[in-house]
Amino acid sequence: MSIRWRLTLWFSLILCGILVLSGVLLHVLLRSYLNNQVDNNLKVYSARIHGTLDPLEIPDTLDFEVIHSRLPPLNEFASPGTYIQLIDRGGNLVWKSDSLGEQELPVNLSLVEAGFAGRAAIETVSAGDQARVRIMVSPLRVNEQVLLLEVAQSLSHIAAAMEQASWALLASILLALALAAVSGAFIVRKTLSPVRQITRTARGIESSSDLGRRVGYTGPADEIGELATTFDRLIEHLDRAFQSQKYFVADASHELRGPLTVIRGNLDLLKRNISQADRRESLRAIEQEMHRMVKIVDDLLVLAEVDSGKSDMHPVNLMDIVEQEVKRAGAVAGGPQVRVGRLEDLVVSGDAHKLRQLLANLVDNAVRYTPASGAVTLSLYREKDLACLEVADTGIGIAAEHLPHIFERFYRADKARSRASGGTGLGLAIVRGIVLQHGGNVAVASEPGRGSTFTVRLKL
Repeated sequence: MSIRWRLTLWFSLILCGILVLSGVLLHVLLRSYLNNQVDNNLKVYSARIHGTLDPLEIPDTLDFEVIHSRLPPLNEFASPGTYIQLIDRGGNLVWKSDSLGEQELPVNLSLVEAGFAGRAAIETVSAGDQARVRIMVSPLRVNEQVLLLEVAQSLSHIAAAMEQASWALLASILLALALAAVSGAFIVRKTLSPVRQITRTARGIESSSDLGRRVGYTGPADEIGELATTFDRLIEHLDRAFQSQKYFVADASHELRGPLTVIRGNLDLLKRNISQADRRESLRAIEQEMHRMVKIVDDLLVLAEVDSGKSDMHPVNLMDIVEQEVKRAGAVAGGPQVRVGRLEDLVVSGDAHKLRQLLANLVDNAVRYTPASGAVTLSLYREKDLACLEVADTGIGIAAEHLPHIFERFYRADKARSRASGGTGLGLAIVRGIVLQHGGNVAVASEPGRGSTFTVRLKL
């Protein structure tokens, strides 16, 4: 069963339960209200009769004509189906109201016993032919004689009303359920339409391998909308990842093809009868290209490790890493001056080895493009709850059109100069990968001819 019909079914079942409970409660309350109305009427008539006959004194014998003349009139319009009856201790009928006609009120022993015991009582009694009456009994003293006053009212109108109410409630429940099922199915269908669109988009991507497809949700920003938007972002991310992987494989193949071509050409030369000087030159070229290939492969392995997300996080003192890097870079002869600018004692949570590699790549990149007369400045300072690691140089700078791409793999602003300097085009990509792995960000500000400043921000 689809989720649409499951939701509709559950919605209908829950609504059915609520309606049934509400109907039962309404039925009980209505019956109780009507019964209380009858009981109140019986108590009112009983009280009026007692108020009229209790002080009555009739000499010698009971004069029923006097009693009848003293009884309050029955209002058939206000209280239809109301009956009054007087019986003595022997259960003999003493007097009855005209509304009873030829009939008498049914005898109920428990009521009779309660009445002659001096207690008022009310009960519902069967009157035959499925008719029921509500009877109230109370003792009535006339001339030292105790009579039993019975005031009754028929419950036939209540039974008829409750039957009509029951059918009306049942019809209302069935109609409400039908309307709820139809409207619920429509609402669920409309609500789940983005899910169907996501399914169609996913199947389309599966069948065509086209990651350019999108759901394109334009509805309200609810949970379903968030799911559709997240799905689109996921596909977009996968599309970028696959495109990046495709370009990465192509670029890596291109980068490795050059050294392999040089090595193969020099091996062909070594097979020939060449001079000793040419042989040494070929071996030197092979060795140089081999080192280049090893560096490319090493950088690729580092990138793969960074992309895997695996890292050993511990508290790392960045000031120690900066001081160690200044010593390492300063020991390289023939390069620009490497110095320390602003330096604060800051600690972050991270992988010390990768953070050293991050800083080394930035420093090597700065040294590579800074003349010997220039300077590379390393700074470490606090900015709110962030540790800012800054590498500034006075080198050739980077043109504005290259800045958005310099962290891409194998991207070079000046390809010839980069290869000549020994770069692989992966150093800044490794920097970005390590920064993202540590939950930080890296930014660059540069101007041609005036140098560049790389700033890495990590959470303290």
